[in-house]
Amino acid sequence: MELDAIKQLADAIREQTIHATQATTTTVSSVSAVAFKAPQFWQTNAKAWFIRLEASFNTHTPPITQDLTKFHHVIQLLDSSTARRVQAVLENPPPVGKYDSLKSALLNAYEATQLQKDQELLNLNGLGDRKPSELLQHMRSLNHDPGTLFRALFLNQLPPDVRRILAQTPDADLDTLAKTADGIMDVEFVAAATCSVQNTSPIEVTHEEQANSGYGDVNALQRNHRFRQKHRTTTPTPTFILCKCRTGSPNIWNEFEDTW
Repeated sequence: MELDAIKQLADAIREQTIHATQATTTTVSSVSAVAFKAPQFWQTNAKAWFIRLEASFNTHTPPITQDLTKFHHVIQLLDSSTARRVQAVLENPPPVGKYDSLKSALLNAYEATQLQKDQELLNLNGLGDRKPSELLQHMRSLNHDPGTLFRALFLNQLPPDVRRILAQTPDADLDTLAKTADGIMDVEFVAAATCSVQNTSPIEVTHEEQANSGYGDVNALQRNHRFRQKHRTTTPTPTFILCKCRTGSPNIWNEFEDTW
């Protein structure tokens, strides 16, 4: 009797343990499903979005590997306009490879063809608001097999003075050239900003300031010249007088010839 009672107690404990384990597993799964987060689909860069999404799948706890689960997650991250573009796949997904099928449909709908990328590469028009290194990364996203033509296209987007400096290192790789160009552009920006600050110094003067500065000196010279001209008795000797007068810059001295 005691043996039967002990056996029944052991069975009851085992059953409770199984139920508790199942409940814990269910809770963890539910929490994991709720905790999964990913950004809404990026229509402007579908390829980068899938890279981000698949990284989230792999780092999730536990990792999301089931085809149907990934398929459903993607559907939840599509807006109405995107869903319409791939509606055929959403309504009739294949028996296997649902996620890959939806991924291919989205990439085909939103990613430019290689011909379109090549056309954009050929139609680039300078740096814009990008650094040289940022431009290089953008060009590489359009063409993954850079060659001599690619190098020439990149250099052609840079300002002429930067190209002249980079021409001194013809054997440098593109990454080195881009970093060097970044540095040149930074130095030129600082120099331009410094020059701009210096040029903001006021050069216009009022009539009162003119009377108290070199303009008054010119008038005084003229009066002195007339006085001496009135009282001179000898042959005049050419004399060069340096006076400060307005020439568009306060630091420029013009030479005037005064004869008496």
